[in-house]
Amino acid sequence: MEPRIDAAFSERLPAIEAGWRKKWAENKAFEADAPATRPRVQGLGSRVQGLEQDPRPKTQDPGLLKPKTSKYFITPAFPYPNSPQHIGHGRTYTTTDIYARFMRLLGKQVLFPMAFHVTGTPILAMAKRIAAKDGELLDIFDRIYGIPKELAETLTDPKELVKYFSDEIEQGMKELGLSVDWRRKFYTFDPCFNRFIEWQFHKLHEAGYVKKGSHPVPWCTACGNAVGSHDTQGDKDPEIEQVTMVKFRFRDGFLVVATYRPETIYGVTNIWFNPKAAYVRAIAGNSRRDFHP
Repeated sequence: MEPRIDAAFSERLPAIEAGWRKKWAENKAFEADAPATRPRVQGLGSRVQGLEQDPRPKTQDPGLLKPKTSKYFITPAFPYPNSPQHIGHGRTYTTTDIYARFMRLLGKQVLFPMAFHVTGTPILAMAKRIAAKDGELLDIFDRIYGIPKELAETLTDPKELVKYFSDEIEQGMKELGLSVDWRRKFYTFDPCFNRFIEWQFHKLHEAGYVKKGSHPVPWCTACGNAVGSHDTQGDKDPEIEQVTMVKFRFRDGFLVVATYRPETIYGVTNIWFNPKAAYVRAIAGNSRRDFHP
């Protein structure tokens, strides 16, 4: 016999969920603070602003009082707020939440914060498309995201776009009942987080894990920076092609030809010109070179 779910009970579930969320919030169930510790101040008297005299016996080693509860920090990949959350977000963050709750059951003091990943160009590109009244994007906002065109057209500032979607994602996470300490929320463009990333890269560089060098990278001439698939419309992987430039002497300069098969150059008998194309004459040092732009 297949199990049956009482329809009346199913209808009551949202109210039960809301009741528990309210109780968790009232009791600050998921707010994690550092264990109470009092630092010992060496060489100072008992009256130091902001500090109390160390109450431990003087025979103890200096340092901090050992917390009774072991700490546990957990964080998932931060969501990118350029669209509402979908079922994939539910899976990702529910998995993290289950583990956070499990660690609490083991007696750990769990810190589970949430943040929003907003660095990179997708947000900027989306804001520009909205400002340009891109019909395809506005249709997606209206038809798929449920955002009226009139509202979508106001989201031309990248920060406003971030705020709109991050607020919506946060509300959805709260309705899921995720055990997040929302006091810890931040964005990856916050100055303090930027400084943390800088510190991290300096440490990696000092340890020899990050090295500076010359590498071929996909480059956007409009933006003036390197790009990856995350920065392109449709998440297309930019291709890096290797071509060989060969100079053929011509009059007082060279005709520069690009080829994927440099081994066939020895058989070249003619160079064909496109009469409708524009060519550029460039001077590099004392050498003149003609290019097809």
